[in-house]
Amino acid sequence: MKFLVVLLFAVATAFSQVVVSVDESVSKNSEKKWYLGMGASALLPGMGELYLGERQFVRPFVWTDIALWFTAIGSYAIGERYITSAHNYAVRHAGLTSSSRDVDMLNTVGDYRSRGGVAGQNSSPDMDEDYNQAQLRAGKKIDEDLNASIQWDWGSSDNPETTEHIDEYKSRLRHYRVSRIVFQVSVGALLLNRVVSMLNTIRVYRATSSKSFTERMEFVPEFYEDGSGILMNVKF
Repeated sequence: MKFLVVLLFAVATAFSQVVVSVDESVSKNSEKKWYLGMGASALLPGMGELYLGERQFVRPFVWTDIALWFTAIGSYAIGERYITSAHNYAVRHAGLTSSSRDVDMLNTVGDYRSRGGVAGQNSSPDMDEDYNQAQLRAGKKIDEDLNASIQWDWGSSDNPETTEHIDEYKSRLRHYRVSRIVFQVSVGALLLNRVVSMLNTIRVYRATSSKSFTERMEFVPEFYEDGSGILMNVKF
């Protein structure tokens, strides 16, 4: 009898030293709302993760967003400088009579040396010499695509200096187009950064809330009727 009492006491003492721990990480966000986390990530990537207490994800998303904002704003500003520079250059060296910075119009000014006949050229210039002649040869009126008040003349292609002028003008337009591509890519990356953060927020919530969504998440592509584009709907 004494032996059993001693044995039970020893067993009780041994088990009293065992600490049973519970992994609270799987349920720490049970009281939080997933849509608040997604909304925070949509406004600023990483904030949804911060809301759910996952700080290790915050810096990568935030610093990526800051870098993309700087790139987008910088490339847009540089593009504006290049298009203004190209316009002013055409006014100075080709006598462009328009104050507009319309990109299509400025591209046309770079495609043709003159609007109404290049000084010193013959009456039947090449297609890339006289805009009006090119329009007539295409069966169009000379003011059908471009107002007749817009005039320019880069000068004869026989003159190396005028050729350098138009080449420099085209170079400035190319730099403008590159800056616009960088701007568009940056804006797309900003949106993608938010989408990734939102999806990561959902993943973190599901792993730390002991909850599951009542419906599965689906990405459903929808095409425009004319086939010109695609929409991506997210269903929960």
